[in-house]
Amino acid sequence: MSLEREVLQSIEKSAPKLLLLTQELIRQKSVNPPGDVSAVAQVLQDDLSSIGMDVTLHTSAAGMVNLQAVLKGAKVKPRFLFSGHTDVVTEGDPAAWTVAPFDGTVKGDLILGRGAADMKGGLAAIASCLRGLVESGVKLNGEVVFHAVADEEADSIYGTKYMIKKGLATADMGIVAEGSVFGGTIALRPAVRGNCWLKLTTHGRAAHASNPSNGVNAVLEMSRLLLALEKVQFEFTPHKLLPPPTISPGTVIRGGSKTNVIPERCEAEVDVRLVPGMTSESVVNKFNEIIKSLKMDDPKFSASVEPFAYAPAAEIDESSPALAAAKKATETVVGYEPKLTAGYGTTDGAYLIHDAGIPVICGFGPGDHKTGKQHGADENVSITELVNFAKIYALTLMYALGYQGTS
Repeated sequence: MSLEREVLQSIEKSAPKLLLLTQELIRQKSVNPPGDVSAVAQVLQDDLSSIGMDVTLHTSAAGMVNLQAVLKGAKVKPRFLFSGHTDVVTEGDPAAWTVAPFDGTVKGDLILGRGAADMKGGLAAIASCLRGLVESGVKLNGEVVFHAVADEEADSIYGTKYMIKKGLATADMGIVAEGSVFGGTIALRPAVRGNCWLKLTTHGRAAHASNPSNGVNAVLEMSRLLLALEKVQFEFTPHKLLPPPTISPGTVIRGGSKTNVIPERCEAEVDVRLVPGMTSESVVNKFNEIIKSLKMDDPKFSASVEPFAYAPAAEIDESSPALAAAKKATETVVGYEPKLTAGYGTTDGAYLIHDAGIPVICGFGPGDHKTGKQHGADENVSITELVNFAKIYALTLMYALGYQGTS
């Protein structure tokens, strides 16, 4: 039997362990904010340490624990990085779920729970892949580093950005294990849109609400600004894979202090997604054009804009060795070569490519963009997908790094 076949059989045999690990990760509530992921990191540390990996924890802030696990090979180079995040978004209204959001309930081929698709299933698949390699006696001709990081659902300051700043994110190639399944079909995401988050502030004049004409309602002024921004059309160069840029105005709004007081200040946040060629400066300039236009219509209008988070769009060359290895591995496991595509969101791939200089696949992992309900009620991941990706990850490492048997 070939060593590749042994690895695949080992992963298949340990599928129940993969299922239990995914459930255990979901059960460790790691909603961001506040972003305490220490329990998730501990579960992964226990699992990876049990197969002899060198595991260290790096705490960047209270509860913000970043795990680094290293699987040593016959050589130090090349170095392959797996990256995934341990924090999740809020579960929202529990009444909207058909199951308890943090139980990791199994229904047929699905595991349901917050983080199932985004992206505790991906973390578990990586761990299963590494276990399969170790238990099959594979010695890779290179080193594997696994980062399970905090804070991705906020701004990655205490996660991937922290690991880069500390010089811990070094590799020759890699994979960000974000979901890349579309309607049951596995794809590869070599590019990712950037993001620019901005804070808007409108200024009014306080007055007694019984005589509103004496004041200027900053909340109503903000409404005018948000409605104007909703109609903005950015100038951009279309990308062959990425969706066009988008703007979501007013995702967070804060204004007013008391029912009978005309609000003198209002704040709102805006989410803008970028394609290559767009920058935070170009977005701010566009917003300032809108503000200037509204002020020309009404001299009393007063507003400002300030970006508070930014990641540029990113992509890797289609000739990347990691892409070639992932394509071959996918075809071996599921019988077809995955197409190159893109999702709507932004991943830590943007920072790893631009700031760490690592050519990572920006998204390649379990989690279906059409049925996985990421960030929604009844978020789920397919058990079959988890097992397939554990196999694909293992073969990707073998093809990208080369390997030998230890027996």
